[in-house]
Amino acid sequence: MKTFAYYDDANIPRIGIETESGIFDFSRIWEFFKDYKGLRQATALHFLQVMIENDYYSLQTFQEVLQIVTGFRSLEDVRLREPIRYDVPVARPPKLLCLGRNYRAHAEEWGSQVPDSPIVFSKLPSSLLPHRGQIEIPRGSGRIDHELELALVIGKKGKRISAEKAMDYIAGYTIANDITARDRQLQDMKKSYPWTISKSYDTFCPCGPFLIPKDVINDPHQLNMELKVNGTTKQKANTRDMIFKIPDIIAYISYHITLSPGDIICTGTPEGTLPIVAGDRITARIDHLGVLENSVVER
Repeated sequence: MKTFAYYDDANIPRIGIETESGIFDFSRIWEFFKDYKGLRQATALHFLQVMIENDYYSLQTFQEVLQIVTGFRSLEDVRLREPIRYDVPVARPPKLLCLGRNYRAHAEEWGSQVPDSPIVFSKLPSSLLPHRGQIEIPRGSGRIDHELELALVIGKKGKRISAEKAMDYIAGYTIANDITARDRQLQDMKKSYPWTISKSYDTFCPCGPFLIPKDVINDPHQLNMELKVNGTTKQKANTRDMIFKIPDIIAYISYHITLSPGDIICTGTPEGTLPIVAGDRITARIDHLGVLENSVVER
């Protein structure tokens, strides 16, 4: 089961859901469910982030709503067909945090020391870009690299979360591409400046297309991941190769920073980060999470 954010023909944000039976407008299905249950005061659902913030977002919720609604009506009138205009799964995350050098081979390919504790940096939420959006490379910006990553979305507020309880704080998983202005990053590193600018150009964080409820994924540390540029594989790895696993990442970050519903955490990229140029088409795939596709243009 896959969920996603999209815009309908009237440019109204909606929630979509993909099941074995097809792709449907879950926002409409939720309204049918509300009417059937007499939940007149329940929140209207136009954003996945609202579901997360209201603690509705779970596999159980989707299964229950679908089971009840299909028990008294057909869903044929809310079936979605291509083309679908996707939005990012979480459009306004309170925080967008990333792990640096969390794959040994990636650290080694850049001649960097393998860290003994997580390296955490941030990208600005304004860098988010949906599935099928265009990555915009500013003219004269130098080398720009792709970085395929498994991303998780936090489901509830937490501070100093233990590694043993960390997985309980996850709402779901998605794909991210941590686009990086590499020349700018290396220049800033030499000056001991932060990476914020090099990581946060507009459109430099493609994300999606789906948000997968955490209970759909049996083990997020056993997912094959692959990124292709113009059909040629550039990155290929498995999430088991992460140096710091997800429970440890959440525990480490939450010791210092309170995590909030809707926060996005990108868990690091494997080896094979290479330049992209205008005209490229990038496809990023992770098992069970779908395929994130984006084109590259120069602005």
